[in-house]
Amino acid sequence: MMDSQNDPKYDFRAPEDNIRKWKPKSYENSAFQGVSPFDFAMRQKNEEKKRKEREREAKAKMYSYKSKGVSTLAEENAKALNVAENARKLEAKNLKEEAKHVNMAAAGFGVEQASRNADFQREQAWKDAKREELESHKNVNMAAAGFGVEQASRNADFEREKAWKDEQRREKDAQKDVNMAAAGFGVEQASRNADFQREQAWKDAKREELESHKHVNMAAAGFGVEQASRNADFQREQAWKDAKREELESHKNVNMAAAGFGVEQASRNADFQREQAWKDAKREELESHKHVNMAAAGFGVEQASRNADFQREQAWKDAKREELESHKNVNMAAAGFGVEQASRNADFEREKAWKEEKRLQKEKQSEFDMARALF
Repeated sequence: MMDSQNDPKYDFRAPEDNIRKWKPKSYENSAFQGVSPFDFAMRQKNEEKKRKEREREAKAKMYSYKSKGVSTLAEENAKALNVAENARKLEAKNLKEEAKHVNMAAAGFGVEQASRNADFQREQAWKDAKREELESHKNVNMAAAGFGVEQASRNADFEREKAWKDEQRREKDAQKDVNMAAAGFGVEQASRNADFQREQAWKDAKREELESHKHVNMAAAGFGVEQASRNADFQREQAWKDAKREELESHKNVNMAAAGFGVEQASRNADFQREQAWKDAKREELESHKHVNMAAAGFGVEQASRNADFQREQAWKDAKREELESHKNVNMAAAGFGVEQASRNADFEREKAWKEEKRLQKEKQSEFDMARALF
């Protein structure tokens, strides 16, 4: 992968190539063109962008044509700096490649290498001692060695656990042939049998009750007071529905506008007439205002105040315009601006000296052979 410092996109480029070119959106040609003022404004804005982009490209071509074959001092300095930087990078790369083939063990590096050799010998001796110790433990019989009280305790625990497991195994084998149903288990088994018989009897009674209900006619049975109440509710609801249906049928041919509905209709008519009269008065008032000359009418104090504000603002704008015109020919670099300019000049000289020192330091370091330094 290319190093970011060697990436050609960071190299020197002409000013006209550093401009971010505007391109229309890919969907603009196929998108729906609206008719609202906002859509119109957006189209006008895009047209203006296209015009400015064409103008910029024409200026860039003209600039490139007029300056073809002529390079400025800044460009020459940048190119020379790039050549020197590339040479320094290539030399550093070669030094790294040469350092790869240096035999560190043969070089010695003085005290440090001697210390590392001593550490290596000590570690090798320790590993050999551990390897011999493990080899000597391979043939030890842990069970026969006994290890005193601990081994005796472990043996006793093992025998006790083994005896308990044998007893449990014999107990399970003896229970394999036991008939749980025949054994009864005394009171508990008798209680379970009684519960089972009682539950069976209840299930049989419920099953017979459901069977007897299969052929019952719910509508004919009536179920006494409850059925009579439901029948009365049904008849009452049917009568109410018939009355509502007849009332709706009788309202079908009623002319709402002609009926008037008494006071309510009269109130609505009065509101309508009042609103119509108000609208006519407003319409006549707007018609009479069409030919009024706002500038000539003056409108008294308010118009005089606006005129005074306008005159004051115009005078302020003229004063600002004259001030800007007088500043056009001022040479900022020659003026100096006193203390501030002196401070900036001092900062520039200090930074320039620091950069020069760093450049000399890099040049000295580029001649330093890392592979042959030998620390």
